[in-house]
Amino acid sequence: MNSVKATDAELREIYNNIPPAYDRANRFISFNQDVKWRADLVKTILKYCTKPKIILDVASGKGELSYVFKKVFKGNYEVILTDYAENMLKMAIVDDDKVLASFDALPFRDNAFDVVMSSFALHASDNIEIVIKEITRVSRKIVGFIAMGKPDNPIKRIYLSLYLRFLMPYIAALAGAKARDFKYIYYIYRRLNANSYFRSVFHKYIDVKVYEEKALNLFYFVVGYPKKRNL
Repeated sequence: MNSVKATDAELREIYNNIPPAYDRANRFISFNQDVKWRADLVKTILKYCTKPKIILDVASGKGELSYVFKKVFKGNYEVILTDYAENMLKMAIVDDDKVLASFDALPFRDNAFDVVMSSFALHASDNIEIVIKEITRVSRKIVGFIAMGKPDNPIKRIYLSLYLRFLMPYIAALAGAKARDFKYIYYIYRRLNANSYFRSVFHKYIDVKVYEEKALNLFYFVVGYPKKRNL
């Protein structure tokens, strides 16, 4: 089943209000699609959980996904941001509760949140299965996330490897960033498993309703219900 697409009007509102210091790294590795994908993720989550009351943004960084959620969904709800980087939480672009924690050991009780979501972060994990077990453990209704993967197709792997190692850092430099600050993305990509491995993990712990691969299969987009029997 396909994800729900954000409308042009919704995207216009998000872009019109987006903070000037928005995370450039996600912009460059997603081929300028990161905001749209976040909006699509929120819309798809809301398709399966129409009236969430409490939401967890896992590995939130500065809260970019929560920011988009607030622009798309105008309901009455509470958001908690969690990240292991204290400075990220201090620089948050949304005014919500914040918890300093790692995504592989979430300090919350089972079934605590209606929605558990994440964007452009899970690829930093050393063990994706532990993280998926944690986010499904604390969700009672729906989970949704976008993260960097690696194509099963070897030709695409080579192309993306060259792009991330040699082109993307210098494209970022042309936009005023420091190229060396973007080279770490290539090293994360290099150690990732193929998407087929990630799919097997997701289906083990999640009743997957939406699975898509984007940008030459460099990213996976997942929404589904936690399979509690596997916890």
